[in-house]
Amino acid sequence: MDESPNRSTSVTFAAVVAILGSLFLLLCCSVGLFEILSLNFIRTTSQVSPFVRNALLATQGFMMCVSFFGVATGIGLLYLRNWARISILIWGGLSVFFSVPGVPNGYLILSSPIPNAPALLTDGMQVDRWILLFIDGIPLMIGIWWLVLFNRESVKAQFAGVRVSPDSNLPQKPRCPLPVVVLAWFCITSILNLLFLPFLPFPVPVLIFGWVLPRGIALAVLILNCLALLLAGIGLLKLKPWSYSLTIGLQLFWLASTIVSMLSPNYYAVMDSFLREMKASLHLPETQFSPANFSHHFGWAVVLGVVFAGVVLGLLIYYRPRFLEAASKAAIVS
Repeated sequence: MDESPNRSTSVTFAAVVAILGSLFLLLCCSVGLFEILSLNFIRTTSQVSPFVRNALLATQGFMMCVSFFGVATGIGLLYLRNWARISILIWGGLSVFFSVPGVPNGYLILSSPIPNAPALLTDGMQVDRWILLFIDGIPLMIGIWWLVLFNRESVKAQFAGVRVSPDSNLPQKPRCPLPVVVLAWFCITSILNLLFLPFLPFPVPVLIFGWVLPRGIALAVLILNCLALLLAGIGLLKLKPWSYSLTIGLQLFWLASTIVSMLSPNYYAVMDSFLREMKASLHLPETQFSPANFSHHFGWAVVLGVVFAGVVLGLLIYYRPRFLEAASKAAIVS
C-alpha cells in the first residue's frame, strides 16, 4: 500500500484504530456466532424461546456486516478518501450518541444491590459494573476523538485532494450541519425496528401521556413512528425545512408523553408487568440478570433517557438557524 505524503500521523493512527477495532468486533461476533450455533449452546438453552436464538443470530450477523464496513472505512482513511472521513464522523457521532447514556445507566443499574441478594452476588455485580463502564467508556472516548480530529481544518484539507478552484460567481452546494447529519442517519436506521417489531413474542407497552394503548394500536403507533423518523431523516439530509419541524415535533411529543407517563401512578406497575411477561414468553432462566430483577432501576434508566432526549432537543434548537440557512441556499441552488 503506497503511503500518501499528505497523510498525517494522527489520521494514520485513527485509521489503524478503526481497522483493528473492526477486526476485534468481527472476531468477537464470529466467536459468538459459533457459540450460538454449537450443540453446547443449544443443549444448555433448550428451554429458551426460538425467538431468542434467532434474534441472537441476526444480531451477530448484523454486527459482522458492520465490522466489514469498519475495515473498509479504515482503509479509505489510509487512502484519504473523503467518504471515509464522513463515515468515521458518523460512526464517531453514533458512538457518542449511544455511549453517553450507557455509561451512567450501566453504573446506576449495577451499583445498587438487588433486594435479598447474597453478598457474593453483590461483589460480582460490582465487577460487572466496571466491565460495563469500560465497554461503554472506550467507544465514548474514541467517538469524541474522531469527532474532534476529523473536524479540524488541517485534517479536512488532507481529504480535499487536488481541486480546481471554484468559480466565486457560482453558488456552492450547502451542507447540513454534521450533528444533524448524525441524527438524520439515526432516524433513518430506526426503520430497522420494523424487521423484528411485528414478530416479538411479547407485547411492547406504549404509553401516551399515561394511557396504555392496546396491543394492536400500540404496534401501529410504533410502526408509524418508525416511518415518520425515516421520512424526517431523509428530509434532513436533503435540507428540507419541513423535516426539521417534523423532527423537533416528534422529539417534543415523545419527551412530553414520557414525562407525563412517568408521573402516572400506574407507570411502574405497567413496566413491572411487562418485564415479567417478557421473561415468561422468552423462557429466560431465573438469574441475577433476569429482567424482573431490574425493575426497581427503571426509574433511573427512564430519567437518563429523558435527560438525553432533552439534550438532543436542545441540539436541534441550537442548530436550527444553520440548518434553515443551508436549506434556503439549497433551494436557491436547485
